[in-house]
Amino acid sequence: MCAPAELPAAPQHRLVGREALVEELTEHLAQCAPGPGRPAAVVVGPPGAGKTALVLRAAHGVRERFPDGQVFVDLHSPGSLPVTPDALVRRVLRSLGGAPAAEHPHPEESRARLRHALSSRRVLVVLDNVDSEAQVRPLLVDGGRSAVLVAARRELSALPGRFGRRIGALEEPEAYRALADLVGAERVRAERPAALSVVRSCAGLPLAVHIAGLWLTARPHRPLRDLADRLADERERLSALRIGDLSLRASVSAYYRPLPPPLRTALRQLAAAPADFIPSRTPAGPLGAPPADLLEELVHRQLLHTDTTAPHGDLHYRLHDAVRLYASVAPWPPRSEQSPPQRGDGLCGDR
Repeated sequence: MCAPAELPAAPQHRLVGREALVEELTEHLAQCAPGPGRPAAVVVGPPGAGKTALVLRAAHGVRERFPDGQVFVDLHSPGSLPVTPDALVRRVLRSLGGAPAAEHPHPEESRARLRHALSSRRVLVVLDNVDSEAQVRPLLVDGGRSAVLVAARRELSALPGRFGRRIGALEEPEAYRALADLVGAERVRAERPAALSVVRSCAGLPLAVHIAGLWLTARPHRPLRDLADRLADERERLSALRIGDLSLRASVSAYYRPLPPPLRTALRQLAAAPADFIPSRTPAGPLGAPPADLLEELVHRQLLHTDTTAPHGDLHYRLHDAVRLYASVAPWPPRSEQSPPQRGDGLCGDR
């Protein structure tokens, strides 16, 4: 059987601001190949941060070091149910030429066969949209020659010895360069104030900047000010940041939909708050912030982040901008997900 080569195409655009991270990931994966197995490499971040693009760029950079195959699995694509750990085991086994599930129906037997395959071969397994440690554990083999690369929607704190990297929004100069790469440096330079307005409305999210760049590239006759004016209206921003099957709203929705009701309520409460910063010591209750355990869970799920730049340097929480816009209008109770799904990240990552 031919070795599987399942990696989606690598992003064609330059990953501005992520160059050092790509090098770190490729170095870690390269060290996994001929020697003893290493911990899973995990990239985690908020919706629209470009996790998928980052892991795919790194995976393509080392695929020749894994001659027994590269397996790619999207564990929670838009509009579908999450892939269970046992279903993932069977899926990877099939890619590696394992026997059909009917020949070894017991989950533990399937896991044992997968461990053997990953121990005796040099395989790169890339998992996208991971939501729990349980989805990754069956692929971890001590002393094996394979490697596991993960793009996760939440912190995988219980994963043993993980090689973790957290990503977020780009700094303004990086986001500006990313827009110039897509639209053209001369065109951006000619309308620098409008270009900066676009970048600021995108809040530095690589997906948002990528969509804005594609929108402008598809309309060379339109001034950048047209898009800047559309994005300036917060009520329309998420709707405007969409082109083809790429949608910032869909990326945020993929994080929001699995939330239990208390976390959805907390998000809506935070989005309606007048202040940008949520002090960690604010009393909980109807007039205060949600309880601390809910705030920490939202941080864990990459929907809230901690911030020490608030007044007095105290610990504060802050919603990611796209999450704030989404939660401020998110329906409650949520309407059923019957419409055709939109890809959350495509080339820019983050499904």
